[in-house]
Amino acid sequence: MRLVKLKALVLVLLCGSGAVSCGGSGSGASVTVLGPWTAPEEAGFRAMLAGFEKQTGIRVDYTGTRDADSVLASEIQNGKPPDAAVLATPGELRQYAAAGTLRPIDGALDQARMAAEYGPGVRDLMTATGPSGTPHSYGIIVKAALKSVIWYDPKRLPPSVSAVLTARGLTWDRLIGAVAGLGTRPWCMGMADTSNSGWPGTDWIEDLLLHQSGPRAYDQWVAGRLPWTSGQVRQAWQAFGAVAARAGGGPGPILLTNFGSAGAPMFTAPPGCFLDHEGSFIAADYANDPTSPRPGTDFDFVPFPPVQAGQGAEEIAGDLLGMFRDTPAARKLIGYLTTPAAQQAWIRRPAGGAISMNRAVPLSDYPDPVSRKIADNLTHAGTVRFDGSDSMPHVMSSAFQHAVLEYLSDPGKLDVVLTALDKVRQSAYR
Repeated sequence: MRLVKLKALVLVLLCGSGAVSCGGSGSGASVTVLGPWTAPEEAGFRAMLAGFEKQTGIRVDYTGTRDADSVLASEIQNGKPPDAAVLATPGELRQYAAAGTLRPIDGALDQARMAAEYGPGVRDLMTATGPSGTPHSYGIIVKAALKSVIWYDPKRLPPSVSAVLTARGLTWDRLIGAVAGLGTRPWCMGMADTSNSGWPGTDWIEDLLLHQSGPRAYDQWVAGRLPWTSGQVRQAWQAFGAVAARAGGGPGPILLTNFGSAGAPMFTAPPGCFLDHEGSFIAADYANDPTSPRPGTDFDFVPFPPVQAGQGAEEIAGDLLGMFRDTPAARKLIGYLTTPAAQQAWIRRPAGGAISMNRAVPLSDYPDPVSRKIADNLTHAGTVRFDGSDSMPHVMSSAFQHAVLEYLSDPGKLDVVLTALDKVRQSAYR
């Protein structure tokens, strides 16, 4: 009897010290998480985890690195994946789910609560098909960004343009007509982002295709079933080219300007540009501008306008958390991270930059009027689609980014660019 008690005592001490992962629920259990968040983002995520640890007694060992994708691939190859990991793209989610590496999380989620707090389009984005061919929930969106956004400075935008921009029934044609008289640089634009340059242009083309041709064409294109040389895709590229021709002083400056600083000329006197198409995350870059612009007063946004009034759609991006080792502790963490309490811990932080897809999170929890408006758009969007390039196979996404740079360097090569992308498509989706 004394020996049994001694063994039990040793096990308790090991669990508490973290020397072993005990699984299950309650004090002493642990769960490992790998993610891309460092610095301020890591602090926001750890604020979410602190509430979970306090409520459950389960310790979370989080490792944050900007090279999380490579680290995860290496750990999976070595047979030692983390319990859970943050995935950069839905394409990765589907890849790992199809391979059987990622575990279904249906049992970790309160389905009734998920249906009440998350829109159907959002829940669809968390779904993938496993190796058996059956769809399951495989990931949760920990934080999101709205991509279908056009920013402006209310103080510097000419009244005639402001009236059109903020009127009910705004359409793409009305917006283009309103900015026609703004000179040669109505649009702010920058394509540079170290080794990932070109992705801001992919956001433009995705939004244009989604709003010009609709969700069905968008889905076919992302899935590799709609050729890049099709009329719908070509139309989106041409519309992007027309905007780029009146942005940033020409192709050279656009290609060399970092996306994070592209909108800075909106805040100068006189303005160097008036409108900036960027995801909701860019608000943090605006706030750090030397002129200290204030959200709602110095910068605001309108959703990307539809081609026809009343037929809008929203493109989003998000960080997806998936489960690679099915343990009771990992399931409890995943379930907790979808709750309003967990989401509130990050979004309440000043300049946290996080937006929740959970409808039960009060808009009053957001720190400023702009983030509240973004959250309202995200949680009440009827038609939602994930970032297209993030959803494509990696080789297709990379080719897309490079093609944007090639097209901007020589817009006359559009046919060549689209034909080359179609060749990539034919092999990337096999």
